[in-house]
Amino acid sequence: MTVTESQTTAAEATTTTGQIVQVDPRTLVLEVNVRADAALTPEFVGSIKTHGVLTPILVQRTADALHVRAGQRRTLASIEAGLTAIPAYVVDGDTDEARRIIEQMAENDHRAALADRDRVAAFQQLSLLGLSAAQIAKRTHTKKDQVTTALTVAGSEVAAAVTAKYDLTLDQAAVVAEFDGNAEAVKALTVAAVDEPEQFAHVAQRLRDDRDEAQAVADLTATLTEAGTPVIDRPAYDDKTIKRLVELATLDGDERTPLTPETHAECPGRAAWIDNGWKGVQAIHVCTDPKGNGHVDRYAYTGGTERQSGPMSEEQKAERRALIANNKAWKSAETVRREWLAGFAARKTAPKDAAGFLAGRLVAGTYALDKASTQTRHRLARTLLGLPEHVGYGAPDPLADLVATATPARAQHIALVLVLAAIEDGTGTHTWRNVSEQDRAYFTALAGWGYALSEVEALATAAPTYPSDAEGDDDQDAAKGYDNGE
Repeated sequence: MTVTESQTTAAEATTTTGQIVQVDPRTLVLEVNVRADAALTPEFVGSIKTHGVLTPILVQRTADALHVRAGQRRTLASIEAGLTAIPAYVVDGDTDEARRIIEQMAENDHRAALADRDRVAAFQQLSLLGLSAAQIAKRTHTKKDQVTTALTVAGSEVAAAVTAKYDLTLDQAAVVAEFDGNAEAVKALTVAAVDEPEQFAHVAQRLRDDRDEAQAVADLTATLTEAGTPVIDRPAYDDKTIKRLVELATLDGDERTPLTPETHAECPGRAAWIDNGWKGVQAIHVCTDPKGNGHVDRYAYTGGTERQSGPMSEEQKAERRALIANNKAWKSAETVRREWLAGFAARKTAPKDAAGFLAGRLVAGTYALDKASTQTRHRLARTLLGLPEHVGYGAPDPLADLVATATPARAQHIALVLVLAAIEDGTGTHTWRNVSEQDRAYFTALAGWGYALSEVEALATAAPTYPSDAEGDDDQDAAKGYDNGE
């Protein structure tokens, strides 16, 4: 039985114990609740305003009032939404505070939120009923981008199946949908989501980079083939027949003219192999028979750089493979890290240990900050803070305005972002090989503030090391005849 009066007072509720009545939420007494934060999100208040309170709250009858025993969040949202009547189940009052607290804990602990897989299915059903993403968002009080993401997941059989089986988050499922049709990528993403969720973003970015690289290789192969340049496999290191054009020249008397792809275009030995090292995808143009086609060594008798003689050892090959793999991994991690830094920059307050970090960086030296200030005018920091990178001459500086109007706590955080961006701007593929004290402090701090380091970034938290011959800079590597592009 349900009492339908718009409002019920405590006195009127004396005969309605065990019944559901309509009460004015503003007349209810809210006691201390185990929830410290009612979490009245705009979406929840909007849902209450549109649909009302669908599950009655539990109220306790006393001599002079009705006390909310369970349903504090729904009551507060109803008041904010302007409702004048909500359903309430009335029970007799007692003074057992322990029981009240235990009941509140049980209600909150055992109320399961709608799983993302169920949300995906529900949005898909609404879409099949003819509702657009915008209409679904409006009627369910959900952000439109979340609805769009859910519908994207629903449209991928693989993503929907993986989500249903492993209960992935909506964002994780959307990434899986990106790789629909790539079984190995889907497997890697699923394993990461289930076993190492903190590494999921890194795995996803590496897969994106690999996909983009494969597409770049395919596009470059097509371009070379269309231009009439045969595409060959990369020659073995000790191949003495095939030579790169950068090593060759034509001879006119004593004058050597370096060969280029354009001047070599009519040579019967023209060819190219595709390198996809850390420098990106590029064509390495070669001649398959330089001697037979009248080419000479470009650097003969010119004091050219001495190249390593003989084939690379297995140890050198392993070092080169590790070098190239880690350099590529660093590039992927940089994308994930800077996305995280942008989210971190939006915080209103700095971490508790930010002051100590800032003081430590200032004591160690301000070169990175000075460089960022004078050479790029804090370009990366501006990007992370959501500001324009460049400011016209004489125009107001949004960064200065941001600092001027910030609260003290926000101002400290902006200062932290400026220092972090300055250090970040100086990182690169060299960082994991040659870890400085600043690098170590920087990556250690990021990890402490919640950023999940990738494997290669974790190397930057190690003590400083000095490069061996195989880990030297690019010029040293090139002098040995196996630069990063080979």
